[in-house]
Amino acid sequence: MRQSVLNTEALGRIEGIHQLSTRYNQQVEKPHQQQLLELIRKHIDEIEELFKKNDPHAIIETGDLLILGFEILLENRASIDAVLLRCFQRYETKLSILLKNEKM
Repeated sequence: MRQSVLNTEALGRIEGIHQLSTRYNQQVEKPHQQQLLELIRKHIDEIEELFKKNDPHAIIETGDLLILGFEILLENRASIDAVLLRCFQRYETKLSILLKNEKM
């Protein structure tokens, strides 16, 4: 059985958002992945500014950043669940190594 990180409804909504943004970028004749990367950069700048101001909206913008990341995965035909599971393992391993090295 395949392990799922996100439920079926969430994955469906992300796929729907990706279809809409793909259609929009086709209409305005912008390369979709390039546009996604540009939006990611803009969101990072906005999130930094909002956190500097202690504005709680920074959390919502961080959620938007997650959606953009999921779109990049879908744009490249990657499984969101598979990538997240791999990244969880990578982060757990890296952080465990860093913590172990810090104690030495």
